[in-house]
Amino acid sequence: MIFEEGSVVQFRLGYTNPTVSGTLAGVDSGNVANDFFTPHLGYKTTLTEKLDFAIMYDEPFGADIAYAPNYPLSVNPIPGGRTGILEAKADTEAITALLRYKFDGGFSAIGGIRAQRVSASVTVPAAAGYEVDTDADIAFGYVLGVAWEKPEIAARVSLTYNSKISHDLSQTESLNPIPGGGIPPGTVATFDTSSEIETPQSINLDFQTGVAPKTLLFGSIRWVDWPQLVYNPPNYPPTSNLVDYDDDTFTYSLGLGYQFTDEFAGAVTLGYETSTGEPVSNLGPTDGFWSIGVGGTYSFEKAKFSAGVQYTDIGDATADGAGPNARADFSGNSAWSVGFQITYALD
Repeated sequence: MIFEEGSVVQFRLGYTNPTVSGTLAGVDSGNVANDFFTPHLGYKTTLTEKLDFAIMYDEPFGADIAYAPNYPLSVNPIPGGRTGILEAKADTEAITALLRYKFDGGFSAIGGIRAQRVSASVTVPAAAGYEVDTDADIAFGYVLGVAWEKPEIAARVSLTYNSKISHDLSQTESLNPIPGGGIPPGTVATFDTSSEIETPQSINLDFQTGVAPKTLLFGSIRWVDWPQLVYNPPNYPPTSNLVDYDDDTFTYSLGLGYQFTDEFAGAVTLGYETSTGEPVSNLGPTDGFWSIGVGGTYSFEKAKFSAGVQYTDIGDATADGAGPNARADFSGNSAWSVGFQITYALD
């Protein structure tokens, strides 16, 4: 948004309906991924001939996973223990303020601060009825970048670094101790604890250029350092972390746009994220994807209206099971997404 001309406000809303299911020990997980919205709200203005400012709200990370009640990891092995399902919810909201300083020759530098709010809850019945609920925590990171533009051919290349953000989460953990020795069945032990987590650093390379009259080629490469994200509450029973990642990811997109009339332009976009082939967590049972999307933008006086639809083929994955020899298989999964954006010029 920092590259918009003049002063503008922008609102974007996406909706995704995923279908993600698998089996463990012959038991169907059900569709574990709930549908979700991705909002974005921003304001950009020109402070001086050389300096631009933008402030944006978005939700950069999130999770909403829920399994069937009879799934092996939804079953509490403790006699008389509480019942539930394997599920996880995580919400991340961020406000980012950016400055862009324009040098001669089409070059510019970008810098800013991000304030991020995180909260989460996870239930793992197979781990002695384990539950954890965190309070919301706000922490800060930063954004740095460089860009080059040549308006005559609609060319622009930008490279942006987003720092990791460290959160100290206050949380309540609870589980069912094994009955016996004076502990009655159904007892719930509760602990007030804290954990440090880091949302991962990332790098974005975005580019566009005119390749023919009224034709624009555009794309991006995004790297996310997922191994930085480790969540290991002190009372989680297994020896492994509750949430962790072994591999970083690269996500690629490439699109072609065409200006059909002075008011209307259309585009088609392809996307691809690398798969690792390694076992993943049941709290995120996917491994890479490819996607195809189509969209269009209609300009009317000071407003631009954009809308699009995207189909995503979600990569097959093998998830950790209830023991060293038990693995869950997730395959044949996909998602449909729709979205719209309104950009309005204030000057």
